[in-house]
Amino acid sequence: MTGEEVRDILKKNGIGLVELADKLGITNQALNSRFYAKSFRPEYLQQINEILGKDLFGLSDTADKGQKILDIRVCAGQGIGLHGDENKVLEFVNIPSFKGSYGLIVYGESMYDKYKSGDVVFVRPVTSTRDIDFGRCYVVITPSDRLLKAIYQSKLGDEYLKLCSYNAKLNPSGEREYPDRDINKSDILYLYKVIGRLEREEI
Repeated sequence: MTGEEVRDILKKNGIGLVELADKLGITNQALNSRFYAKSFRPEYLQQINEILGKDLFGLSDTADKGQKILDIRVCAGQGIGLHGDENKVLEFVNIPSFKGSYGLIVYGESMYDKYKSGDVVFVRPVTSTRDIDFGRCYVVITPSDRLLKAIYQSKLGDEYLKLCSYNAKLNPSGEREYPDRDINKSDILYLYKVIGRLEREEI
């Protein structure tokens, strides 16, 4: 399916592109650039379906089931994104305000007590580090890590981001057990903004 075909389908269904871009967590310019592609990426089609809560493009019958909670734990694991068949779906929940998001299980105590081990955080993809709201929480996926952190500006320069944990617990030597760290933007494979959580018992 071409980008122009996708645009036509959205227009026929009365979907405003500015509003859609906002729900996708990208700029209107970034969304428009997708329409110029000869082949519109399937994961982008799935994102739109999930945000709208209906299958506009005939991809599957899962769009109306709600949000997927994936068998992925943040703060551990390999650097794979949230799209594709490699991620097992544990269950679906239907929370209208979280349309178009994915649920991930929190593991560990680095973000305690904002996020507890066993909670489910719901995230939406962010396509550019320029769209980061400093001070908000994100899931950052690199080739070796999957991290749930608050993001701030780094003192190392514009090419870096500062990842911060909420847990200020100190180790026996008096240092933070979960210290802040700086990461090069080029090391980020996938970035997802946390939009909400579902509180659960600890794992």
